[in-house]
Amino acid sequence: MKSVNTAFHIPDIDDDGWKFVSVMAVLTVVMALIWLPLGVAFLLLDIWCFLSFRNPDRITPILSSVVVAPADGTIVAIVKEKGPDCLGLQNKKFHKIRIYSGWSDVHINRMPIKAKVGNVFYDCGKKFSGSFDVNNIGNEKFAAALKHSDGYDFALQQTAVLCSQRTVNKLKKGDEYLTGQRIGSIRFGGYVDIFLPEKVCPQVCVGQTVIAGETVIADIKSDAPRLEGEIR
Repeated sequence: MKSVNTAFHIPDIDDDGWKFVSVMAVLTVVMALIWLPLGVAFLLLDIWCFLSFRNPDRITPILSSVVVAPADGTIVAIVKEKGPDCLGLQNKKFHKIRIYSGWSDVHINRMPIKAKVGNVFYDCGKKFSGSFDVNNIGNEKFAAALKHSDGYDFALQQTAVLCSQRTVNKLKKGDEYLTGQRIGSIRFGGYVDIFLPEKVCPQVCVGQTVIAGETVIADIKSDAPRLEGEIR
């Protein structure tokens, strides 16, 4: 068994974040020259920007049947519904688990299960949708169909809020990924939906905090009923 180094270290950040951090650093210097308190305020914003793009390693279970959370955050909904029309999955039923990644969460998204990427769909939305409603047609969305080696269909969807040009992903049709691999992000947070096959029951609850690449949310080989929970 490998040991884990628990010593504190400055977190790595995603390559996509350096341009934001660099711009904020320049603005911090300029604002400090204009008025020191303003420079301090921008320094705090730059630190927040740095932390928003942190990109830590994760310990992912290696069982091929395990489904892990695709995003850090809080589960805000678990519903049964048809698959996304944009992916051609409207004739199949799924358990949809919706995760909200807030401003303080890690925003790197990960592959929930070992799978091959099928159809993909992207809608740039409105530049400023002005809405936190995940169903708002003005929000930017990216969706991908995923095929597990056992034949199960999954789907993954990212939804940005308030403005567009925030979803970042590497998924292309035909690509194959292992469980827990990095696949992109939603800059500064948003919603991530994972669609589980109808026969695969969620093993998480609404209100639960999950960690991308680590928290097990389902097992395709398990016959356990849907997990229920309560506040204690």
